[in-house]
Amino acid sequence: METSCECALIDSGSGFVAASCLQFSGTKVDMTQTYELAIKMGSGSSPTITQTISAITVHPNYDSSTLLNNLAVVQFGDQSDIGWQNYIGIDPSEWSDLYFIRRSLENVPSLTWNNVIAYSSTDTPDKCLNSSAAYAANPDDFLCNYAATLSIMNQDCKVPYGTVFAAIQPSDIATVALHSHSAVYGDSMCSQETKLHYYTLLRNYLAWAATVINRSIGGFALNSSYSFTPDSSYAMKSASSGTVSGVDVFY
Repeated sequence: METSCECALIDSGSGFVAASCLQFSGTKVDMTQTYELAIKMGSGSSPTITQTISAITVHPNYDSSTLLNNLAVVQFGDQSDIGWQNYIGIDPSEWSDLYFIRRSLENVPSLTWNNVIAYSSTDTPDKCLNSSAAYAANPDDFLCNYAATLSIMNQDCKVPYGTVFAAIQPSDIATVALHSHSAVYGDSMCSQETKLHYYTLLRNYLAWAATVINRSIGGFALNSSYSFTPDSSYAMKSASSGTVSGVDVFY
């Protein structure tokens, strides 16, 4: 069951998506499917553009059973003419607040958007550690909280947000994470049981993504002397088990 298929844009020709949002044929992405991306820059009457995804590269250590390294890089548009670059936050000590964002289309053919839904929180519940084996092995690679919003498909269900942005004082905002998976104490995302939602931090994957798209990626820190050099072969630590007793995992 998919709960989030948003894209964290890298630049005008590429972005991160959760690998679990893709269709696979065996161990490879099924490229007979057509994948499209709708992009609306700004708000109000600013236009929406659609792009057909031309290339998809799944992280080489993505594990569909544990949802470790649940990321893929998608490419679209003219790769020789990159018009703008987005910035990915790299220094968590500067993140004064976190904004969990849900953007969705109300009508796909007309490219009509629902209102943006946002939730602000920096809290990490204690239960996060015991509810996901992936998180327990890699707590510094995820954000986690209870926050959820009503599904646009079923108003009886609450689903996680899609993308996370960090507020960096005094006036900057940077993309920092993308929804990976949800741990549900029950058998349905629509149940009233406890649910925790996990978001993959993007900072450690910037060097890998740069090798995929063959150009630099903007990592943002307000402190110009902050040093962060991610490894292009970075991968999360192995989890002892893909599941936790009494918990179902949804993505």
